[in-house]
Amino acid sequence: MSPPPDVTSVTSAKVSRSGAIWVAAITAAGGFATAVATGSIGLLGKTEPITQRWIQIEAVQIVSAPPLPAIDRIRLVAQVNGVSYAYPTSVNSVWAAVGPGMASERYPLPIGAEVFRVKFYGFGLTADGKIPRYENRDTVEYQVRQIPVRGAKQALQLSGSMPSGLATGLIVRYTIE
Repeated sequence: MSPPPDVTSVTSAKVSRSGAIWVAAITAAGGFATAVATGSIGLLGKTEPITQRWIQIEAVQIVSAPPLPAIDRIRLVAQVNGVSYAYPTSVNSVWAAVGPGMASERYPLPIGAEVFRVKFYGFGLTADGKIPRYENRDTVEYQVRQIPVRGAKQALQLSGSMPSGLATGLIVRYTIE
């Protein structure tokens, strides 16, 4: 039976100078390939920071005209690139009073989009509980290079049985930042 090995002694593998250079070169190439694959190239290039864009509904104006229903509360849906944002977002009510002191609300837009296609829909609440629907028949497009957009407006017309071209019922004022 042979004696147990001495556990206090340490041995190391002998590596030649050229072997060490090869190991270092392979490690460096792997690190570079990982940096390229993940988009963090370091000194060779900088990645663009991700910018969060926002749409803010600032105000709504009711335009009264004889054939239009009399409303005092509204609900809006802003549709941007197919994503819908409801105004107001209050847990207490789905309706917002229109007029001075009306609260503005801000919503995050889809990240990475080069174009924002914006369209509004609105719903009114009449005194007798009817809910007329309003819409903008067109979609407005904003390129990222046009942002910030301040003081934008969309005029919403009563939809349904009323003829196209009827006087505007709601005007929505908004910004995109």
